[in-house]
Amino acid sequence: MAAGAYAQNLELNAYVDRTTIGVNQQFELNVELSGTDANRVPQPDLPDLTAFATFIGSSSSQNIQIVNGRMTVSKTYTHHFIATKVGKFRIPAIVLRYKGRTISSDPIEIEIVKTSGGGPPQAGQNRGRREASNDLSELLFLKATVSKRRVYQNEPVVVSYKIYTAVNVTNYGISQLPNMVGFWSEEFELPQRPRLYTEVVNGRQYRVAEIKKLALFPQGPGEKTVEPLVIECEVQLPRRRRRDLFDSFFDDPFFGRSERRVIRANPVQIEVVAVPLKERPADLSGAVGSFSLRAAVDKSRVKTNEAVTLRVDISGSGNIKILPQPKVNFPADFEVYDPKINESITRKGAAITGNKTFEYVMIPRFAGEQIIKPIRFSYFDLASKSYRTLTTDPIRVSVEKGAQQFSNVGMAASKEDVKFIGKDIRFIQIRMPEFKRVGRVFYKSAIFYALLVLPLFALAGAVGYRRHVERVQADVAYARSRKANQMALKRLKKAQKKLGEGESKAFYAEVSSALMGYIGDKFNVAAAGLITDQVETMLRERGIQAETVSNYIDCLQTCDYKRFAPTEADRDEMKAFFDKARKAIIALEREI
Repeated sequence: MAAGAYAQNLELNAYVDRTTIGVNQQFELNVELSGTDANRVPQPDLPDLTAFATFIGSSSSQNIQIVNGRMTVSKTYTHHFIATKVGKFRIPAIVLRYKGRTISSDPIEIEIVKTSGGGPPQAGQNRGRREASNDLSELLFLKATVSKRRVYQNEPVVVSYKIYTAVNVTNYGISQLPNMVGFWSEEFELPQRPRLYTEVVNGRQYRVAEIKKLALFPQGPGEKTVEPLVIECEVQLPRRRRRDLFDSFFDDPFFGRSERRVIRANPVQIEVVAVPLKERPADLSGAVGSFSLRAAVDKSRVKTNEAVTLRVDISGSGNIKILPQPKVNFPADFEVYDPKINESITRKGAAITGNKTFEYVMIPRFAGEQIIKPIRFSYFDLASKSYRTLTTDPIRVSVEKGAQQFSNVGMAASKEDVKFIGKDIRFIQIRMPEFKRVGRVFYKSAIFYALLVLPLFALAGAVGYRRHVERVQADVAYARSRKANQMALKRLKKAQKKLGEGESKAFYAEVSSALMGYIGDKFNVAAAGLITDQVETMLRERGIQAETVSNYIDCLQTCDYKRFAPTEADRDEMKAFFDKARKAIIALEREI
């Protein structure tokens, strides 16, 4: 049976130090027992390898760890062989019988090749030959794994990037992030210092660390490719020396040399299928996952002209950021303000979870029993592979007459402004005519003296303008900051053109470019690398008023949502948002 039968108490693994071996060269076969019962079992018997190798000796090592009062033992038996025959061979599974059960390792494939030297190896010869090689592809690589290869549109795909190493990696850094075109991505929180563990791949033992983990939400159907992640590593190798009696001493990493290596992960293909058209709800927003819906008011009994808050909360697992604003049918007698939207996202474990809250402030104007009709939210449920529609209960609000009550006549009256249609009485001119003082001359007037000093002011202005031009040419940051508002308005003109053409996605993309471009120009940073959270932090650190920051961030978040939303926005909605974005830029310009 499989080794997992006693996975908690005893595990058995077998691996070799390398899978390609030169004939007459030495190699190691390691048998590792781990678990609380590792010290209680005898040494496993080795399979017969005489067809291609000669046994020359064994050694053993033991490691004991006590964590939270629980002892774990790891015992390794190292068997040394010399390869004697060229060809491809299989080391059979190592079998151990324990407590009436059979535990076995996986078989290992090896290849024995010809070498230039035919004599038996001397001490340290094999290691020196391997380390002299510049090819570390079998000793160091980056692997991308995905949770699923076939998903629905907007269904999360968890991509994990792990580094596998059989050499000493002293440092690493990400040099190129994968291109996420066609995906909405959320990055999981990982420990600052990656957790190391061991894994056997193709008969070789590696140290493994997960360095990046993403949840990708595909935005459209079709074949999608997750591009490779590229990292640079500092690899420590033993110093190359002539073979002598001190090889084992100088093989210590302290005397090693460092090399920089660039490794890239494998690209991954993902098939994305569209959600079914059959039985698709009319109010489907494109949400995919598992969600719940709640709605409540902060008080059910109020007086007229007294504010009451409706809180609508959508929570669950999926792409929380693209959840749309629910459609709420408010009573006609309620004055309702735009909602305050809050998001809380948890990026831990193997799923993206969280909630999105919409808070509406309502002011009832008339007394009576008012009812907020049930709120609906539809999504595609991944567990049942079907559509689900969530509905809240009707919400009743009892409104009593307050101290100030609008009259029905006043509300029924026309709101049209009174127009000025003319005058039927013309008044007689009653002002005194203008008189000029006798003997008054121009060269003694204030205007004359003002004209005398005007050239001086003009000269000072020219000097100041010249200095401004020189600074613009020499100081890139100053130039970008001065032209930030002008460049943002130019970008908004492109968005206005897309508005006229009715292209919703392109419109929101241009507005987003104007908003991010303004921040990039104003603070002399690359707009392409900015994210919404970073922009908010930069503005708050510079003492910008909270309301101005909130309006600006709200515009950026609206652009992100509308660009990837499955539905198109209407022209009136885009026009109102265009005015809001322009005012947000102007307000920020006044405060910086």
